[in-house]
Amino acid sequence: MEICLHLGAHRTGTTSAQIMLKRQAGALWDKGLAYLGPERTRTGLMAGLLKNPNTMLPSDVKLGTRSCGRMRMEFARFAHEGCSQVLISEENVMGTMKQNIAFSKPYPQAAARLARFAPAFEGHDLRIGLCIRSYEAHWTSQLAFRIQMGAAVPDASELDRFTTQPRRWRTVIGDIRRAFPQAEIFVWTFEEWLGNQASPLNALMGREVIDAPLGFARRFNASMGRRDLHALALERGDRSGAARIDPTRGRYAPFDRNQTEKMQGDYRDDLTWLTTGADGHVTYISPTEGTFGGLDMTKGSHHDRQKRGVAHAR
Repeated sequence: MEICLHLGAHRTGTTSAQIMLKRQAGALWDKGLAYLGPERTRTGLMAGLLKNPNTMLPSDVKLGTRSCGRMRMEFARFAHEGCSQVLISEENVMGTMKQNIAFSKPYPQAAARLARFAPAFEGHDLRIGLCIRSYEAHWTSQLAFRIQMGAAVPDASELDRFTTQPRRWRTVIGDIRRAFPQAEIFVWTFEEWLGNQASPLNALMGREVIDAPLGFARRFNASMGRRDLHALALERGDRSGAARIDPTRGRYAPFDRNQTEKMQGDYRDDLTWLTTGADGHVTYISPTEGTFGGLDMTKGSHHDRQKRGVAHAR
């Protein structure tokens, strides 16, 4: 059995992708692909595995061990019924937005969280997919969504911590590699694939199995604009927080010009690393013409091979 694990990240169109996959679950099953999304992963399948490592009890550890066994049984059932691949999409495997914001770092607990899943995937080929996004936009979207959920509006010192913290997407990818050293890792960007969730997921699975739905332009779980966030802060009695949000129309934009330029520069460094081979350990997927599904897949040294008809750029 080949396991394809879509890790998200949060605020990169993951919910839209999961809705698309759920709608096509029957057709995917007919093509030999079993899909497991939040409707399964968060209703018992991953019980004890998604909890904050810092607050785990011995009972949670035991529950997580049982869940790994339950997942292995599910994979065996899929294989028995004729499936050759399983696609799991669950962005909370690496962590949550709440923890990202609390630590002012992207997925600070990723290594510990991912390690808990290793027993579930033993004996299977593993392909891991991660969608990344420019830092200023990614943090802005997370902050806006958390404000909607009741979090306070960040002040200047908090915003500066997001800007100056050293953890990068490259660091997160390193955590994934250490947790699953034998896995193939595929990375793509939110910006390049906006509105097209199917193509990079097809590349993750190595075959064109997901149909890109027509008219699927609606965004799900979109964050509020600044006018609505301003009004929400006032409704909660947070006048100082409301004062930090420009109440005019448009997207919430908490970071100043210097902070934005700093984070955009950090993101460009990440993309340079990915497009120049990522030290030979990651496949970077970008849209170009004339290759598999319109994809240009730049691979590192140990991936430099043809696989299942996919064209690899060198």
